[in-house]
Amino acid sequence: MESTARHVDYTFPEVYTGHATYREPPFHLRDPFIEHVKQTRTPETFPGLYWGRLNKNEPFDIIHTFAVDRKMRPGGDYIPCPMCQTREKFLEGSLVYIFKRQCIPVIGHDCASAEVKRAAFSKKKQYDARRQQEDFLMARLVHVPGMLRALNGLKKVASEIDSIFHTLKGAAPTIHKALRQVRKSGGEYMLYELIDNDAAKFDERLSKKVARDYYFGSLAGEALVRSNCNFLRDLRRYEQWLLSFDGCDNEEKALEMTIGLLERREAAKAVQYIGEAGRKLERLRRDMSSACLFFSDAHIGNLREWATHPLQPAPFTVERQVRLDGILLVFARTSGKDEEREYARLLLTNKLVDWADANRQMPALENL
Repeated sequence: MESTARHVDYTFPEVYTGHATYREPPFHLRDPFIEHVKQTRTPETFPGLYWGRLNKNEPFDIIHTFAVDRKMRPGGDYIPCPMCQTREKFLEGSLVYIFKRQCIPVIGHDCASAEVKRAAFSKKKQYDARRQQEDFLMARLVHVPGMLRALNGLKKVASEIDSIFHTLKGAAPTIHKALRQVRKSGGEYMLYELIDNDAAKFDERLSKKVARDYYFGSLAGEALVRSNCNFLRDLRRYEQWLLSFDGCDNEEKALEMTIGLLERREAAKAVQYIGEAGRKLERLRRDMSSACLFFSDAHIGNLREWATHPLQPAPFTVERQVRLDGILLVFARTSGKDEEREYARLLLTNKLVDWADANRQMPALENL
């Protein structure tokens, strides 16, 4: 049985032979050590630790940092430190690898010299970043082919929605501008009028007029009333981000690509592109799906009341027709001068309706 702190008299001898030795930093012990601390609250009882005297200037690698609640420790005491040669020293510290001695002790967080500690934490930061990149790439690279297939399937949908947007904005710019203003103002169809303030008759300090609000419901499908909408262009951009990392349809290929990216120092860039593409694709798909809600019966009913209300400064009409090939919206603004009149026909095909309904409950693209 390997010696642990429970078998050691805390005299911190110059020579201590009851410990394990390693030619390289044993980072594979990180997870077992974490579990040991979690279960026992006694890092000093981890098997194979070094308990001889340590110099504060000895360089080391940090395998894992930890903190223990004194109240949770069996004896309610502090952890001994071979670097300080103190029986009870710390509750926050690190499992480290001493290069010269090829051993692993636990030391307090402020026990080593400032220069050595700074170098160790700088190296640990780099190691942690590399490990996170490796874990991310191994988990996500195998999903890139599926993401690209899903992305390719979205192109036709994106093209149709872009066409609807440009038709509305191009054929009915005044109507589109009014709807953009609704979106900027919080997405609520509202009008107001100024009426006499009866209370002002009894208090001259009060305003003579007050605003009366009329609420008609919420805007739906806000993507169609943005200042700009180009889903297809965005899809092509995300596709370019992902194409460089295609081809990993199994873990073996993912491992091979991960090693190559790490060796070429391109892992951070890959993590950024794959992660960002996944997030943006998910949001884009959600936006395209919700854009189709603009055509819903409830939304058009609210929009119609708002657009034709007597208080509407630039009234227009909107009609909704359910046809065999889809849902047709007809926007018309017939009042005013001839050059101010507008007319737009928007068709949401049945295929697009079905796609939108299905994609509101679809899993994340990275899991396809």
